[in-house]
Amino acid sequence: MGEPSTRPAAPRLVPAVDRAIRILDALRRDPQAGGISELARRLGLHKATVRDILLTLHHHGLVERDPLTARFRLGYGLYAYVGALGEGSALPAVARPFLRQLMEQTGETVLLGMRDGERILIVDKEEPPRDLKISAPVGRRLPLYAGSFGKVLLADLEPAQLEQLLARRPPPAFTARSVTDPAAYRALLQQVRERGYAVDDEEYLDGVRAVTAPIRGADGATLAALTVVGFTTRIPDARLALLVDAVVAAARQISLRLGAGPLPQGLPADGRGDGRE
Repeated sequence: MGEPSTRPAAPRLVPAVDRAIRILDALRRDPQAGGISELARRLGLHKATVRDILLTLHHHGLVERDPLTARFRLGYGLYAYVGALGEGSALPAVARPFLRQLMEQTGETVLLGMRDGERILIVDKEEPPRDLKISAPVGRRLPLYAGSFGKVLLADLEPAQLEQLLARRPPPAFTARSVTDPAAYRALLQQVRERGYAVDDEEYLDGVRAVTAPIRGADGATLAALTVVGFTTRIPDARLALLVDAVVAAARQISLRLGAGPLPQGLPADGRGDGRE
């Protein structure tokens, strides 16, 4: 009689979970393989099964769907899990010390957000120790037009994409100060491009002000947005100007460490344009 086998038994896979992971892996290996029929053919699955799994993953932000081509790709919702690993992704790992430094410098909540389809995903945060503060958990999804977050992330859209979005989903009225006219909102985004930051003056939440700056990658595209947010009573105009400088400087340092090049010609080092919003 031979020695008993020490090889571990093969795990019993849950079919639906296994298929979902195989689909995510296929999208990771080949971002162009995002059509339902193509994925079904590659993986040997029924089209209806692939469709249902993709729609479920889309609901949870793990994949996103291109509104023009209807093809799927990995979603930024995955960053909520990557960020929990600490060193698992370049962006959260690089940004983390700057979030803490910015929170200590300003005494306000600092949020790191990314566009997740037609929402904004909070991928990291630092909150001050005081009891009364703005709070948003990692993994929270905000509306795409949410305050200065939305302005910074939407300012990077191609003109055709922006026009399509404004026509399909005009900016909503979160508060009495929200800008809902598409033409006026388009003008605000142009200001963000020129100045390198955005301000939210009670446009998303009553009694709350925020400043947001873009974090850019090696290709110059906006990867994420860095925000300092607090109650209006603690952020008068004079202090708002200081927050702009602090947020723009921190976002710039993170961008440099992610491979972003020098500032575009004509843009001041502090990110200011010809006046504040």
